[in-house]
Amino acid sequence: MNGEDSKYPFRQYVWALGQGTNTIPIGTLVDDRYEVVAPSIWLDTQPERSPKVPDPVPSFAMPYLKAYPYQLNLPGVYGICHQASGEAVLLLSNVPVSRYGQLMPGIAKAWPTASAFHQVYWLYQMIDLWQPLCEFGAAASLLKKSNIRVESWRVRLIGLSTNPSDPSLKSLADVWEQTYLPEAKPAIASMLKALCQDMRATGANYEAIKAQVNAQLLQAAASETLELQVAGGTSSGPAKARNEDACYPSQAEMQRIGTADLPLLPRLAIVCDGVGGHEGGEIASQMVVRSLQLQLRGLLAEAMEQKQALSASVVIDQIEAAIRVANNLVAQQNDQQNRADRQRMGTTLVMALVLPQTIETPNGPTEVNELYLTHVGDSRAYWITTEHCQLLTVDDDIAGKEVSGGHSFYATAKQRPNAAALSQAVGTRTYDALQPHTQRFLFPSSGVLLLCSDGLSDNYQVEASWANYIGLIVKKIVPLSSAVDSWIELANQKNGHDNVAVVLMSVNMLSAAGADPDAQAPEAVVASSGLKGAQVPVGASGGPSLSGAVPQPPAASSAADGMTPDSRALLYGEDDDDDTPLTPEEMAAVQPEDSRTRSKGQKLITVLLALIVLGTIGGVGWLLWQNFASTEPTAPPVEPVLPESEPIEPPEN
Repeated sequence: MNGEDSKYPFRQYVWALGQGTNTIPIGTLVDDRYEVVAPSIWLDTQPERSPKVPDPVPSFAMPYLKAYPYQLNLPGVYGICHQASGEAVLLLSNVPVSRYGQLMPGIAKAWPTASAFHQVYWLYQMIDLWQPLCEFGAAASLLKKSNIRVESWRVRLIGLSTNPSDPSLKSLADVWEQTYLPEAKPAIASMLKALCQDMRATGANYEAIKAQVNAQLLQAAASETLELQVAGGTSSGPAKARNEDACYPSQAEMQRIGTADLPLLPRLAIVCDGVGGHEGGEIASQMVVRSLQLQLRGLLAEAMEQKQALSASVVIDQIEAAIRVANNLVAQQNDQQNRADRQRMGTTLVMALVLPQTIETPNGPTEVNELYLTHVGDSRAYWITTEHCQLLTVDDDIAGKEVSGGHSFYATAKQRPNAAALSQAVGTRTYDALQPHTQRFLFPSSGVLLLCSDGLSDNYQVEASWANYIGLIVKKIVPLSSAVDSWIELANQKNGHDNVAVVLMSVNMLSAAGADPDAQAPEAVVASSGLKGAQVPVGASGGPSLSGAVPQPPAASSAADGMTPDSRALLYGEDDDDDTPLTPEEMAAVQPEDSRTRSKGQKLITVLLALIVLGTIGGVGWLLWQNFASTEPTAPPVEPVLPESEPIEPPEN
């Protein structure tokens, strides 16, 4: 296996932490498995095999496990391996490395050329991460600029640092003032300066500071005008007699759409994948879609009438209240039909709502569109552009629950017989036991929001195929409804074991203010057969990004093996400072006893050999000197050469 098996359609890169890992020559195969492709960036050549993991879980790895639900921004632990010397190496997954094996740009280097929107969006994500990282004891991760990378709109961290263990907002303010304020865009500079002052104040209010950044973010997004389209569809698939998936809008609903639904289009997208006993999944998924469709119509109408923007917390509360109603409808039917245990019907849910908000700007009241994304279960959402395919959700399954609870590494948890079983679903229990995940985004650029059930996402089909489809949609080569049909056809051909539901929301940025700061030339796209259908209605009104397709990475130069730190920084975007957040004692905790003994023995042997060599050289040198002294005539003493001028005195302190 070389990392390109159909089951693993993308290259699995990891970040290596350990003594000397950033100086191992490129092309080296470590532990007969990991190929060094750049300093500290290794390719797993056998991703079908579970990596080695320490047992029990060492304490320093706990923040990485707790960070599992925050995969949009934070790395996790992949496993461990050992160098030839026996030194242990900790391997991190979900790191900011491109599909070419290159480290993504550091935020400090991307900052000067970024738009005001991207600058403030990066600040918002960092302040939003501050609180959960404090809970993990890893807030210090945000104090080191070389640790923070950017992938277009989103902030990503290389590793997690716990030193200092409890930094203050003042420490964050110092970093922001030194790193970002000098080259902040004029539109946000005054806000950032005032923000740093507030963060230094005694008893600084975290929520108030976050609200300040959010207000500036909305101002920066107010100049963006969007054109939205939406289309959806489902299929029972070739192996199922009954379709338990449901979506909004479906092709049937598009044909019988009523005027009452027009405000929802194209602002609402829903995918549900039913679970449960006989016909239960089908009933549950359709019931939840209908309930949410009706309830969110009211929320959308209310937002359109508001003269001031609703806070994100208020909107999230209302969305989750609607989910509570839908959940209880299904739960009550379970109780009425005496369904118990696995016979209780329920459904996964992934839902996107684009909410228009009115804010005051220097040019008067202006509309801003916020994307609220909610999910329960393992149905997924992806944000896809011509450059990126970014998974926005984290599955609710037993394996993930084990990891986020700090009980085991993912490599261990996924070996459980029930690893892929859902840890929660809508309707299977009372709402008090349900924990919906709701996030707020702002659209950073043109692109496509893909919502789908696991009938499509299983076996990494989205990650493997997105580049073949996205250009056709963004460039309007095919209608959106035809693209939905094509994705469903792909799922039926490549997976085919389950029902499938797909909803696409196309976002067209009509202004240039949100252009990606690191956008490159569009990648080549391959037209897919079977694209047919009609154009869906267009709704114009005045967000969101695991890299997917697997192009071959640029060939590594053998000259890179002897690179200076400055050269590596130029090629790979590295900084000179050490990114290793682990102490030797922590690394020893994941080093097997026999490796530790072997390593100590090797060091002792090395010292003894060095002493023997030095002794031999000294003895030979002494004999040569004696022989030279007995044969060479004695030379007359040499007069010292005086300097032509007085020596220069050192400067006074």
